[in-house]
Amino acid sequence: MNFLRPLQVKLQDVPKQLPKRHLYGIVLLSTLTLTTAVMLPSAQHLLEPPRTLSLPETLALPAGAIQPQVDNTEFFTLPDDDLGPVEPVDALDELAAVEPEWQQYGVQNGDTLSSIFNGLGLPLATMYKLLEVDKERVLDGLKPGQTLSLLIDSDNLLLEFKIKQDLLHTRTFVRNGDGYDSKIKTEASNWETRALKGVIKGSFYLSARDAGLSATQIQRVANLFQWQLNFARDLRQGDSFKVLVQREFVQGKSTGKSELQAVEINNKGRTYYAFRHEDGKFYDSKGESLERGFIRIPLEVTPRISSRFNLNRKHPITGRVRAHKGTDFAVPVGTPVLAPGDGVVVKAVHHPLAGNYIVIRHGRQYTTRFLHLSKFLVKQGDSVRRGQRIGLSGNTGRSTGPHLHYEFHVNNRAVDAMQVKLPMAEGLSGQEKRTFLTTVNKYQKELG
Repeated sequence: MNFLRPLQVKLQDVPKQLPKRHLYGIVLLSTLTLTTAVMLPSAQHLLEPPRTLSLPETLALPAGAIQPQVDNTEFFTLPDDDLGPVEPVDALDELAAVEPEWQQYGVQNGDTLSSIFNGLGLPLATMYKLLEVDKERVLDGLKPGQTLSLLIDSDNLLLEFKIKQDLLHTRTFVRNGDGYDSKIKTEASNWETRALKGVIKGSFYLSARDAGLSATQIQRVANLFQWQLNFARDLRQGDSFKVLVQREFVQGKSTGKSELQAVEINNKGRTYYAFRHEDGKFYDSKGESLERGFIRIPLEVTPRISSRFNLNRKHPITGRVRAHKGTDFAVPVGTPVLAPGDGVVVKAVHHPLAGNYIVIRHGRQYTTRFLHLSKFLVKQGDSVRRGQRIGLSGNTGRSTGPHLHYEFHVNNRAVDAMQVKLPMAEGLSGQEKRTFLTTVNKYQKELG
């Protein structure tokens, strides 16, 4: 039985009161309904078995080949182009797991170890394990420009961590069980020696800087000769200098580390030398130390101490508690007073309370004072040597009796002259001196 009947619509059957545009809509809808009904399969067609289709002749296979049959319920697709075998994803993962790669990170301003680990997706528990073995606290002082190297496996496990401390040293943390081992690697370096020369034009500092010396090296040279020369006062235009400097290099790059080996200063026709010995100290061309030792008691006799250094002493005349910043030696008037070390007399004057007194500057750090003298044997501006007579003891100024009041100052601060650790000067002797003199000949040739 057909379940479709012809649909007949007659305009005369439509109520005449409808507008004309409504009539056109009814006709259009009827036409669409009829078309859809014609395209639907009948019940008989639905019960029939599926049919097979043959490939078009343009896609026919070679003679003798089996003609493929395609179900009409499937879509036919052409075969892929032959691009060769594709590597399985699992194989790539396995390769990555076996061969972890190094990652480089450059430290930037504001970086901390925790922020770096967070950025790289590493657990903070790993960072804490590194800090546990970082005894030198290298990881606490990250600086912009430093390079960090990290070896991370596929399980996000940090196998190795390297931080370059400087051109010469690299700190490495290597995974060991649940923790890390820390070790330092030092690159091989070589030292190169260079002679720097100059003539004084203006100040020594400017002249030495123009010759290639650093500010630290210039200060070092001045300190070596502080007992013999006042660079600001003694050096004149035309005086000359030579400095032998040794610099450290790693793969052609300077590490910034350098050492003075020898210095020669020509001042007013006199030559001063300083040569480095294997003990790290400097000596002159005869093996005598450039450091200057001090005499503990600056007198030719062994005196009795009548009043010691005491910052809370009660003054014997005024009765007031006032600091006694020196040591009093009870000696007769006229006892020779000695310079305790090499230096320059900066004062030799009379004072109402101190009487006749002398002040000697010893290098850059030490100063000594001698009060209540009866006579001066030196004047201001004189250079003195250790053990040289500088005056005679007395009873001038505010004094209860003949004595010498002696003060020792370190960096302009009074200290107990009987307790302070004094610099000692010992020259070389025996085989050590002979070895040093051989080195001096080598240095002098290199200075030119």
